[in-house]
Parts: sequence; C-alpha cells; structure tokens
Amino acid sequence: MTNWYIPAAVICVIAMIPFFAVYERRRHLVAHLTIVASVTAVAVISRAAFFALPQIKPVAAVCVIAGIVFGAHTGFICGALAMLASNIIFGQGPWTPCQMLGLGLTAFICALIFRNRRLRSSRIALALISGVVTFAVYGLIVDIQSVLFYVSDYNIASCLAVFASGAPMNAIFGATTGVIMALIGKNATERLDHIRVKYGL
Repeated sequence: MTNWYIPAAVICVIAMIPFFAVYERRRHLVAHLTIVASVTAVAVISRAAFFALPQIKPVAAVCVIAGIVFGAHTGFICGALAMLASNIIFGQGPWTPCQMLGLGLTAFICALIFRNRRLRSSRIALALISGVVTFAVYGLIVDIQSVLFYVSDYNIASCLAVFASGAPMNAIFGATTGVIMALIGKNATERLDHIRVKYGL
C-alpha cells in the first residue's frame, strides 16, 4: 500500500530526532563522533561480510556492545547509522528508516538493561537478553513496516500472516545476536570498558 511509504518513513525519522539532537549540546564531541564512526564501520562490515546468509549477521551484537560500553544513546546512534550505511550495499528504500529505528532501539534497550553489572558479567544473560530483545524489538518494527507497506487488505488474518512469515527470519537474527554475545560479549565489553576509562571516552 504505497500511500503508507512516506508517512511511515517520516514517523521513524521523527522518532530518531531526539537521539541525534543530543549532539547539539554534547561535550567531547570529536571523541564521541570518532567512537560512533568506528563502531558503525565495524557494524557495517559485520553485516556486509555475511551478505549471502540472510539474517545471520553480527551487526546487532556490535551495536549492543557499543551501547553497553559507551552508553545507550551511542548504541542507538550506531544501530541507526549502521543500517543506513549498510543499505548502500543491501538496498535503500522506504524500509530503511524502519530498520534504523529497529536496530537503534534494540541497542538502546539492551544498553539500559545491561547497566546492571551482574547481568552484563553473565554470558548467559548477555546471550538471552540480547537475543530476545533483537527478536522482539527489531522484529516487531520491521514486521509492522511490512504490514504497512505490503498488505492491501488490512484484517487480523493478513496481519498475522505477515508476522508469522517474518518470525523465522527474526528468530535467526535474534539467535545469531545471542550466540555472538555469548561468545565475545563479555570479553569485548570488558576490554572496551577498560579503554573507555583509560582514555576518558
């Protein structure tokens, strides 16, 4: 349903404005921009490297780790920019703002949850929470986008059919994020946290 393309994209862009607007008053802007650029580059590469494997991509885990170490706001920015930049490879379209919002919120929510030191020190918690949030938050937003953009006859059956068809792909993406976090999440956050404190980032 093409008349939803512009409104949906505009709503997503408006939802992201408060996160980007923080830069207007942020101290140490150059250092922070360097972190964002570096993490975004790694996230884009991590998505592009697995181009041939649908949804088996570490991009969400990279952004979640950035959010845990450098703050929820940074996680959101990295997630949003990673989807925008990587879609130069995967294809830009009206779905891009929805993917930006979805991955940004995924990293943001995970970062808020993992402010709890006990949770972030547990590989199981890192894996389960990151995987579930990726599946639920990112999956829900991109599936809503699919309903708005591709369903012409809105009813419960057609909407549920879209969510059901998207669930396996969302589950793969969530599981991939969980596995990556289980393997490297704890070590990566500890090392980056050490660097953050050492250099006052």
